[in-house]
Amino acid sequence: MKKTIIFALTLLLLMGCRHNRAVSPRLVELDSLIAVAPDSAAVLLAAIPADSLTDPENRAYHALLLTQSKYKAYIPAYSLDTINLAVQQYSDGHDPEKQTRSILYKGCVFEELPQIDSAMYYYKAAEDLATQSGDTYHRGYALMRQAWLYQEQNSGESIHAINKYRQAIDLFNKSGAIDKQLACMLELSSLYYPIKPDSAQVFVEKVIQKAQSIADSASILTAMRINAQILLDLNKYKESKSLAMHVISLATDPADQFNSFLIASQAFSHMGQIDSAEFCLTCAEEPTSTRDSVVMYRAKAELMQAKGDMQNYIVYSEKAINMSGDILSRSLQQKLIDIEKDSQLHIAEADSKRAQHHSRFIAILAIVLFLLVGIAFAFWQKRKKLEAVSKQNEINKLYLELKEISQRSESLSQQNKELSQENEELQALAKKAQQTESDLSTDKDYADLENERLKEKQLSKSLEYIAGLLHTFIQQSHELKPSEFTEKFRKGFLETPNGGEVDFWYTLRVQADQVHGGAVEKLLAEHPDLNEKSIRVLCMSALGFSTEMMATCLQHKSDYIKTLKNRLKKKLDINCSIPEYLKQLGETR
Repeated sequence: MKKTIIFALTLLLLMGCRHNRAVSPRLVELDSLIAVAPDSAAVLLAAIPADSLTDPENRAYHALLLTQSKYKAYIPAYSLDTINLAVQQYSDGHDPEKQTRSILYKGCVFEELPQIDSAMYYYKAAEDLATQSGDTYHRGYALMRQAWLYQEQNSGESIHAINKYRQAIDLFNKSGAIDKQLACMLELSSLYYPIKPDSAQVFVEKVIQKAQSIADSASILTAMRINAQILLDLNKYKESKSLAMHVISLATDPADQFNSFLIASQAFSHMGQIDSAEFCLTCAEEPTSTRDSVVMYRAKAELMQAKGDMQNYIVYSEKAINMSGDILSRSLQQKLIDIEKDSQLHIAEADSKRAQHHSRFIAILAIVLFLLVGIAFAFWQKRKKLEAVSKQNEINKLYLELKEISQRSESLSQQNKELSQENEELQALAKKAQQTESDLSTDKDYADLENERLKEKQLSKSLEYIAGLLHTFIQQSHELKPSEFTEKFRKGFLETPNGGEVDFWYTLRVQADQVHGGAVEKLLAEHPDLNEKSIRVLCMSALGFSTEMMATCLQHKSDYIKTLKNRLKKKLDINCSIPEYLKQLGETR
């Protein structure tokens, strides 16, 4: 059984550890470098020839790190072949963390192509893998990328992006990724301020507090720019203009500069400072996205309104409204497409999981059956071994019994020799008595007395032998079966020195009386009406016979013996056991 269990455990360990391969320490160092200097890591990784990595694990790790470093350093990483090396290598799940990362950055590659549907698919797949493995950081990162896609493609409906960002913030908080928390909070602030300015301001304040704790000036400026937009929507034009100009003076991020110029332009327009508003619009770069174009047209419309040029005001307003309507229309269409794709994806995932569960169930069932067969075989072997040991023990026991019988036979033979010598002596004495009979004819009483003494001597020796034999049998009565005890008991008494002349039950009665100091004869004298069977039960109880031994000797059932003992105790008016009563009676004699 032990060998079977070891074999099964070895098989399971081989199945679970078959992908335990060595990874280059150099690649591990570059993996750590990506977090602080992705551009340097990308250069160093690109300098490593792919042909120099002979191990498939190292080639896949190199492909994953190269794609990740290029993406984080804003270097175009459009090669699907590179990231597919990692996806294929980690597809069996032997390294859940790298499997999640490879799927995640494949989604990033599709996002840059741009193939938004494929990017969203892989982001969701990465989220599922991270959930299964308990990887909070990469699950949060996958949610953040999904929220960004919703934010860019579905500007008219921001609820999905808000929910994704909120989930990502909680996960980044658990994993301790403060920079990613700040990024999500900033995006939430920009999504909230058109609909919930109060909520937007709450997130802005949180961003500023966290950014100050880690000295992240870029996040602080972005938060201030969003706060300037919120103040503008709350008609606090002077505060909004001052904050926007402060951001412009310090910001290096093009997005912060562009939006801050537009905010300052709108604030100057509302304050009637036309030249300053035009100057800010002129400084703002050309918009790079539809969303930025809408903001630009709104700023121009407000400038035209401040100038009193209602015709251009209407033109720019219509452009902003039409563009917003197109965004909303595309958002709704995309939402319907996403719903349909999600439904198909859920169906496919359900079918896939069902198939996986079925295959896993078959594999587990096969392993369980294999183990059960092994355990059954081991138990069968153990049972055979136990049976062999049991038979050997029985043989040894029989051998010991035969040895004991042989020793007993030798002892009895020796006793017979001694008895024969005594008989010879008695015969010699008898001959001598016959020779002297004539001389002692006048003294017949003396001869009779001598005969009585000889008989008493012979009887005394027989009783001593029987007493010793009976004591031995009483000690062995708890170790022998009833049938064995009875056979030995009767055989022993039949081999008494007098050849059976002494009565079996008389000897038992004499021995019981001697053991209890004459209490048995005293009790029988007080109760002369006891029958022979009751006397026998009394004597055997006095000598410590068990109920089963009594039943065997008297050839009755145990229940009948119990009934006899109860009747005897009732008749003798005894409240304790018979041996205790006889002991008390012997002490008071």
